[in-house]
Amino acid sequence: MGMRGLWAAATAPVFATTVIGVGSTIAGWIGVGWSILPALATALVIAAGIVIVRRVTRTHSTVRFPARWRWWTVGVFAVTALAIALLVVRVLQSPDAISQSFDNIFHLNAIRYIVDTGIASPLEIGQMTSPSGGLPFYPSAWHATVALVVQVSGSGIPLAINAMSLTTAAVTWPLGILVLSRVLLGSSPSVMVGTGIVAAAVPAFPLLPMDFGVLYPYQLALALLPVALAATAGLLGIGRSAGRLAPGWWALVVVGSLPGLALAHPGGFVGWLALTVPMVIVFGVRLWRTSARASHRVWIAVGAVGYGIVGVLLLRALRPPLATRQWPTETGLGDAAWRVLSVTLFYPAGAWLVGIAVLVGLYWVVREREAELIVAASFWLVGAVLFITAIALPWGTLRDALTGSWYNNWPRLAALLALALVPLAALGIARTADAAARLLRRRGVSGAVRLSAAIVSAMVVFLAFHMQATPRAQGWASDVYGYQTGTYLLTADEFALLERLDEEVPADAVIAGSAFTGAGLAYAIADRHVLMPHALMDISDDLELVNEHLSDALTMPEVCEAIDALDVDYVLDFGTQEVHGDDLNPLPGIENLQDSPAVRLIDSEGDARLYLVTACGRG
Repeated sequence: MGMRGLWAAATAPVFATTVIGVGSTIAGWIGVGWSILPALATALVIAAGIVIVRRVTRTHSTVRFPARWRWWTVGVFAVTALAIALLVVRVLQSPDAISQSFDNIFHLNAIRYIVDTGIASPLEIGQMTSPSGGLPFYPSAWHATVALVVQVSGSGIPLAINAMSLTTAAVTWPLGILVLSRVLLGSSPSVMVGTGIVAAAVPAFPLLPMDFGVLYPYQLALALLPVALAATAGLLGIGRSAGRLAPGWWALVVVGSLPGLALAHPGGFVGWLALTVPMVIVFGVRLWRTSARASHRVWIAVGAVGYGIVGVLLLRALRPPLATRQWPTETGLGDAAWRVLSVTLFYPAGAWLVGIAVLVGLYWVVREREAELIVAASFWLVGAVLFITAIALPWGTLRDALTGSWYNNWPRLAALLALALVPLAALGIARTADAAARLLRRRGVSGAVRLSAAIVSAMVVFLAFHMQATPRAQGWASDVYGYQTGTYLLTADEFALLERLDEEVPADAVIAGSAFTGAGLAYAIADRHVLMPHALMDISDDLELVNEHLSDALTMPEVCEAIDALDVDYVLDFGTQEVHGDDLNPLPGIENLQDSPAVRLIDSEGDARLYLVTACGRG
């Protein structure tokens, strides 16, 4: 592809996600089980095609940033990655911690499903919960990637997920945002430092998707988004890297990025659609100004209209079902605007130093009026408008039209805004630092003193920005990964019982249990088949009978028929504490079984119990 240096490092995760997403889809089409082999085969085919095209077209151009500031880039990346990695590690608390959240029931079990069946295609993974085809598409690139980690390393699923989260937050994200800032703002040390400072200072990204939801696939998609934006800038002739590759090659980079973005999570792809609007406008204005002939301008106008129509159609097509877009607003328009200005996007503590940097960045945009800086400011403006729309806009139809693709779920837009504001805030820091350096130079301060002052100042500012909002966010998010008393997915006792389940339950046995209480995670953690791998799934008549009446099997013959049809051997009874509260989704046939003659207690840990089904001639 001609990528070198930082560009090569930042594009590698994006292209790898595309390879995995496309490879898993093709593997599903041709009936090949998902593993490292189809992933490598897909990578080799794509790489061979690129090499052939470069040789046929005799293309030898490469894109890289100037080597002059290479070590500043390496240093900033290392410090930013370390700060984010330490934050993630403190949130997780242990390598095999799990997010105690509703969505994680699906994520954990979907990875086991891929490892177990070899089905990783986004067109087929929904069969885990809907064999009838009720979930025809689910973005599975993240799940397929973690499944590869499990297969290759032999690690447990929780450990593989946490390794993926750490890599996404502390490696993929800093690399991508550094590339985007360098494309728009230049390659000076001050730009790099400013970008690193802001990238590690706003917990709404990359931390929020690990906390709320949990939104692992969305976290990956947003971490990949900056590279796709930077490549789009190159394609449209915007930024410092634009002329280093021919437009056709930039188009290939964009095309190579978008499948990974969409198959990680469509919200990332729609984010690309939204944030590229300012770049397309700049591109269109430049074309208009340089086109003297009226016919050219007519085609530009036609193209603009076509672009708008395609964008609207994509927004409508990519919206999830109406039932999933019913997230309510959270506050009023005034408070929403204040949250944007103070960068209080999700957690109680605001990153108001970043907010000041954004306002200073706007000052420099107005002063310099460069197209690239206007694009950086427009990123922030688009992100702010979408965030305010989702969290506060009272007009439902307009709100759904603008943010329905993100489920009208304002925390998702908070994460997008945290990404979108980085270039503008980095500009505010960088240009102010440059102005201070010029002032010192005019006053005759030596280069060595200026360099020392710059390094010390960068460290102090980095710590000030990072420590303002992240400590409280860390405490908030770490609760999701612990076993505190409350409405959580698993208690410490339940997790301990699941960890030894494979020693007590045969590999071919089937376990009944409520997904709402975490019992369904026996599939992910112990590799034992369960009736309910997720709370949202097709419920057959037999499954409904078991859930409602297994405890009455001795007096209800039809229950025995259902038990035999589903081949149920064991029951995990985790009581009535559910992930969202206590006894909100009661399943009386598989709860409070201590007095039921249909089962016999096999093992327990605290209030968590494993029963053997003895009714219906079983056990």
